[in-house]
Amino acid sequence: MAVTAKDIASELGLSQSTVSRILNGDTRQRISAETRRRVLDAAEKHQYRPNALASALRKGRTNVIGLYTNQAYDARNDFLSNVLAGIQHGCRAEALDLLLPVGTHSRTPDEIFRTLMDGRIDGVLLHTSAEDPVVSMLTQAGMPVIALADPAPMAPALPCITADDAGGMRALTEFLLSNGRHMLCAGVSGASWVFIEPAFQLTSVQRRRDAWCDTLRNADVDSGMIRVMTIPDEDCEQADWNALQALIENGPGALCCWNDRTAYSLLRQLTLRYGSIPAHLAITGFDGFLDNKLPAHRLTTVDCGWADIGCRAVSLLASSISGEVIPAETCLPASLILGTTA
Repeated sequence: MAVTAKDIASELGLSQSTVSRILNGDTRQRISAETRRRVLDAAEKHQYRPNALASALRKGRTNVIGLYTNQAYDARNDFLSNVLAGIQHGCRAEALDLLLPVGTHSRTPDEIFRTLMDGRIDGVLLHTSAEDPVVSMLTQAGMPVIALADPAPMAPALPCITADDAGGMRALTEFLLSNGRHMLCAGVSGASWVFIEPAFQLTSVQRRRDAWCDTLRNADVDSGMIRVMTIPDEDCEQADWNALQALIENGPGALCCWNDRTAYSLLRQLTLRYGSIPAHLAITGFDGFLDNKLPAHRLTTVDCGWADIGCRAVSLLASSISGEVIPAETCLPASLILGTTA
């Protein structure tokens, strides 16, 4: 049986409050050096270990934060692994531990909410879609929350940290307009411009799509040549290939994927279907994940710095837990990465 502070106090003939203060490192009370030495020696002899839960209850803190997402990510996903790497560095800097709830896809929103609110964590980092009811539950409960990558439309007052989706997409589109590979084959008026997005709703996707379309319209690209194509998830194998084939074989064009995972999927499908990437196409992604498994194709994309965003998110959450007021949105810059696909 584990030794308690009460057991040590009884053995030494001291009050439990005195022993507890010494074991908790409280130096505010006047306690002799000899008494402190006796208590610490006894604790070492009996291999005393403090009750972490009781300590957390006394302090009102567990020094643990949670990460919640309703997306079907695993640790092999480039986005999640980069964000987690940043969160790990942030937790180390803030002396925090991280809890990763699993199996959330098999639980109801109420069950997920109860898990997050069961007293084990001080705050939550979240990345979720617009329709997730857990977000409003957390907001109403007063739990400190920082949204990652995507603001929560259903809770606009919820602080978030994002990449500059619109700025990054404008830079990418302007590059295609002035230097893109397809521009060497034909003028702007002869090119098809296709934005490929997922069926699920994320604010980051909306911002990228809007910046893509607005930049093209401002450059006087014929609106009839600007298309948006929706695929079920991130895999272009599930895209409408009848429509894509018609666009691809019609002449020069740019296929802008909402993220890198979709862009790499598109490159693989094009290679399977055409034997190689058609020379008149520009293919772009968004995230900044360079795939070494495709050495022949260095993706033209946008670096969002997800690891930096994960690290900064922990700092913001720690400040929120301490009662500081956090800005509604903290936006970190995104930068263009030039490759061979555009």
